[in-house]
Amino acid sequence: MNVNIVRQKRRKKAAFYVTPNGIELRIPARLSKRVVDWILEEHATWIRHTWHNLPKQTSVLDEGLVFHGKNFPTQKDDGTSLRYDGSSFSVPRDWDETTLIKSYEAWLRERAREYVIERAPIYESSLGVKAKKIRIGHQKTRWGSCSSNGTISINVRLMLAPKEVMDYVIAHEWVHLVHFDHSASFWDTLRTVYPKTDDAKAWLKQNGHTLQLKKTD
Repeated sequence: MNVNIVRQKRRKKAAFYVTPNGIELRIPARLSKRVVDWILEEHATWIRHTWHNLPKQTSVLDEGLVFHGKNFPTQKDDGTSLRYDGSSFSVPRDWDETTLIKSYEAWLRERAREYVIERAPIYESSLGVKAKKIRIGHQKTRWGSCSSNGTISINVRLMLAPKEVMDYVIAHEWVHLVHFDHSASFWDTLRTVYPKTDDAKAWLKQNGHTLQLKKTD
């Protein structure tokens, strides 16, 4: 059966657990194979039903990689690094999932920094301000931030969103160099330099939870 048997010294009773890796039967360390087989047979119907309803595990290669709101097919070849040609990604044939995910985030961080540096002058010129420092982060809850000393941080996960959404967050943080709050004046200024503010805010509210980068151990 599709059950991983885990023997534990301090466990007194057998119990099933559904984990990200499948179904586990955790049992006392000295429980006999005969009893284990009996437990599995007694719960066979539940095991089959639970197994068939588990979320299917897919790899990054199967899912493709996302860039600026679009999903691109990903293929392995004999190269030595992650590469993007505008229509697909290519990764080295010998990379495992962990290596791919780490390299993908590093690649996104580089592209994010390039994109922010390219867009920032538009708002600095309009607002008459200049950021002291630009950071690319991987925050859990914030899409961007502006510190009191003028350091602006942009979440790398925004590289998974359409460009206009990332542009909104960039504009938002640069306006904070003028209005260090969320007052009516702040929103008026933001809508002046970025007219699509309301649409981008609505998109993030509805879809922001989908902008996720897989974590590695």
